[in-house]
This record gives sequence, structure tokens and C-alpha cells, in this order.
Amino acid sequence: MNRKLLVLVPMLAVVGVAATGCRKKTASGDDPTKANLHIRTLNKGIGIKWLENAAEAFEKLYADSTDFQEGRTGVKITVIGDTSCDGNYLNNNVLNDDIYFTEQVEYRDLINKGKLLDITDVLNADLSNYGDPAGRTILSKLDSTMENYMNYNGKYYGVPFYDSFYGFVYDVTLWKEKGYYLSNSGDFVFYDNPDISVGSDGIAGTLDDGLPATYEEFGLLMEEINTSGVVPFVTAQNAKEYIADYLFNVVADDEGVENMVMNINLSGNAKDLVNEVSNDGTYTLKDTVVITQNNGYELTRQVGRLHALQFLKNQMLGDNSSYQMWPTHTDAQREFVKKDKSSGHDVAMIVEGSWWENEASGVLASEAKKSGAREFAIMPIPFSSAKRAEEKNHRHTYLSLSQSFGIVSASCSNQKLAKEFMKFLHSDKMLSKFTADTSITRPLNYEVSSEDQSKLSNYAKSLIYLKQHSDIVYPYSSLPIEVNNPSYFKHHKFIWKSRVGDTPYEHPWDYFTLGTGTKTVKNYFDGQYNFFSSSWATLVK
Repeated sequence: MNRKLLVLVPMLAVVGVAATGCRKKTASGDDPTKANLHIRTLNKGIGIKWLENAAEAFEKLYADSTDFQEGRTGVKITVIGDTSCDGNYLNNNVLNDDIYFTEQVEYRDLINKGKLLDITDVLNADLSNYGDPAGRTILSKLDSTMENYMNYNGKYYGVPFYDSFYGFVYDVTLWKEKGYYLSNSGDFVFYDNPDISVGSDGIAGTLDDGLPATYEEFGLLMEEINTSGVVPFVTAQNAKEYIADYLFNVVADDEGVENMVMNINLSGNAKDLVNEVSNDGTYTLKDTVVITQNNGYELTRQVGRLHALQFLKNQMLGDNSSYQMWPTHTDAQREFVKKDKSSGHDVAMIVEGSWWENEASGVLASEAKKSGAREFAIMPIPFSSAKRAEEKNHRHTYLSLSQSFGIVSASCSNQKLAKEFMKFLHSDKMLSKFTADTSITRPLNYEVSSEDQSKLSNYAKSLIYLKQHSDIVYPYSSLPIEVNNPSYFKHHKFIWKSRVGDTPYEHPWDYFTLGTGTKTVKNYFDGQYNFFSSSWATLVK
């Protein structure tokens, strides 16, 4: 069968809401009897409810405090949700509010511009007065790769905001209705079948039981879904980079932490670089190559990149995948969630970021009223082979890709209050409540309390389980060669940029799905090496 692509247009026109630009703060909503604080946050996928809840709790805690401003009692926190207040805004505008939470932040560039307040004392503060164990600090909760990036000449100017994982989100309710679970013998069974497989974690009785553990099993799943008349997955024209970021994670999962950090530091011994690859997918490896900033392009031959390309072409797309491409990610979310599908077919999965459930909360609530609540979960990335799963002890490697931070403006009007609120917000209790409020995790080490766990959706539980059984890499580099050449290194560019013939590509989805002619993994993979090796000497170091 030929692969079928359905490019769909929503049945109903959606009236766009004009984005509200970041305004200068005013005193119109301030309380003249209290110490006032203004916090502006990007109001998109995560929303602002989590921050409003935290602000309310902080105000109650310090209702009688006179510590933050002479002659005033208590605290008033104004939370400003803004759809346009992203990293570009922080970079290009005066930061008139006190605290900002947003994504795609050029952290070190903002420090160099003098826009961020040094909050090293906040990260080193003992948080025991907020219920943490004595001696526990924000800094002690940071992953080492994140801490290395945020450490700027021994000082810290921000805190990481939210984890951003990409993956296939699947409809658990549909899975149970259709019997899409794999058995140990490779057949498809219902969830209560005693022969259900153990999934990619290799442990029976966990959330990934019956899910594909290898690329081969994922291919079998795609075939089963297509054969049953169900759309295997939906995605969107404006979210094609979600797929590129997901495939970036597929590379990381195959390579592991050490090899992915090599892409950040451009330093190390590369032992899995492909020498030659044939059209049938077989390949040979080079001897160990010592990687430096002078030959970092050699990393484009990492075998994990080749495996991810093969996964896209052979399993995600295959020869009979009737996926749907919608205009926008919200269109795709609606089609995924709605019981009465526009296309008339059930939808098994959606390619999304970890925030999707919070972003789609409106349509989820609406559909739950109409046809009952459905359960969703994130599907762990399958391993390239059973052998690779064993080599990695069934432990995944994921990337957190949002480059999102919370910062205090250097022009903050009440630094003492801002710093105290940042301490409060990053206590274990408030980190746990963030996950309960948003269904996603933050890039710090903390546990979700039993009280908050009771509030979590099935999706949130699957996300937490995935993080607990994965090594997380934050692929943010401070190397001048990477910082000074964003067109080569920003986001997934170093992983996926390629030139095939005379045509440049930002990521492989377009190569394999657009245009005509034979599309081979070999051509795209070789095109990556040819592109970077031929232009590496021109990079600004």
C-alpha cells in the first residue's frame, strides 16, 4: 500500500484571539498598604493557574509580615499572563516587571546584557522554613548538566522552569477497547491478558506493559492500527518541529547520556560513528574518533541519528501509514480528543509536547461531558533493538528542550520580596503542587506528594513514571562556537540539518513526506555530514 497523507482543514472556522503585547507595569492594581510584586509569564501551554495558586498561598503565608517594605503589612502579587511574552520579548525589551517565567530564553545573552538579577543567594538558600529537609537548596535539586549551563562565572541568574519532553501520546481508553497491547508472543491482546508483554522498561506490572519495546514492535503496532481502520497519529503543519524534536529524543534514547553530552561539549571519544551506510540500511563503524571543536561535524555520523532516520521512514511512515496533518496543533488536539471525529475515524496517537494535556484542558473537559472521560498516556520511545535495550538496562534517555527559565529582572523594584517568593516557589511542596496543577514536571529533583498524586491524571502519572525511569539531558551549550552560530546549533539544527543534492532541509520530516522521487535514509544521513563538514571552518568560534 502507498502511504496516505490526509491534510485536513477544521470543519469550523476558529476566530483568532489577538495576542496581548507585554505592557509596562503600572500601579493601578497595586495595594498601597502591602508590598507589591509583579510577575509576568508566558500564557500558552502551561497557563497561569499554577502561578496564581502559588501567589495566593504566599500571600496567605505572609499576610501579617512587615518584612518586605517599611510601613506596609502583607503582600500583593499580581500575575500577568501574556501570550507574547517569550524569550524574544526578554531579549528585545526593557524588563519592567519583577519576575518572568517563559521559554526559549537566551540565558547567557541576557546576563551579558545586564537584564538579569544575580540570585545566587536564592539558589543556595536553605529551604527548611518551607518544609524541605534541613540543608536542602534549589541548587541541590538541579541536574548536573543544567547546573553547568546555569553557572556563569560562579553565579546564577535564574531557575529552570518546566520539563519539555516530546513523544507519542496515546489514547489509553481506545487501546483497551481495541486490544492494541502486545503479548510476549508478538500478538495483539487486551490489557487484562496474562500474556501481555512487559514493555520497554522490562518490568511486569508497570504503566508501559504491552507497549512496543523496540522499533520492530512499533512497526507491528502501526500496521495493526492501520489495519483496524484507525488513524495511527495526527500532527500539524505548524507543529512539524514537534516531530523533529521527538526524533531528537529518539537519537538521545539510542545514544545515551555520554554521547549526547558530547554534542553539547564537542569533546570526547566517539566510538559509534558510521563509516559507510548502504541503501538497505546496513552499515560499518569507524574506529574511535577524538572529538574536538575543530572536528565536531564528525558527530553527524553518530549511529543514533541513522537509527532515528530509519525509525521515521520505516516505522512511523512505513508503506501504509494514513496519518493526518492538520493546520494547527490545537486542530490536531481537538481531532485526537473528540469522540465524534471530523474524518470519521478514531485516532490512536498525537505527536505532542509534555504540556499538551494542560493546553487541551478545555476540549478535554468538553468532551468528557459529552461522551465520558478518556485516559491518555505518553508512550516511551522504543529501543532500536532488544540488544540495545539490554545494553541500556532498559533505561531511557530523554531531552528537555524548552530552554525555559524563571528570572528576576535586574530592575526589580522589591528584590527582597522577589527572592523570597522564588525560594518559596521552589520548595518541594510547591514543586509538587506545580505538577498537580499542570500535569507536567519541572527540571528539578523532587517528589510529588501523595496528596498531589491523588489529583494527577493518568497522563501526568505516565509522564512522571517516564522521567523516573530515564536519564534526562538538558542540551544547552555555553561553548562560543555553538552560542555564536545559532543557525547551526539552536534547537535540533545540529542534529537534523542536511543538504540532499541542492536542497537544504531543517529536519527529515519534510524530506520524507514532501515532493516526489525516491527518498532514502542514506541520502539524508550522508547529506548531514556533507553539509556540516563542508561549512564547519566558516563557523564563528
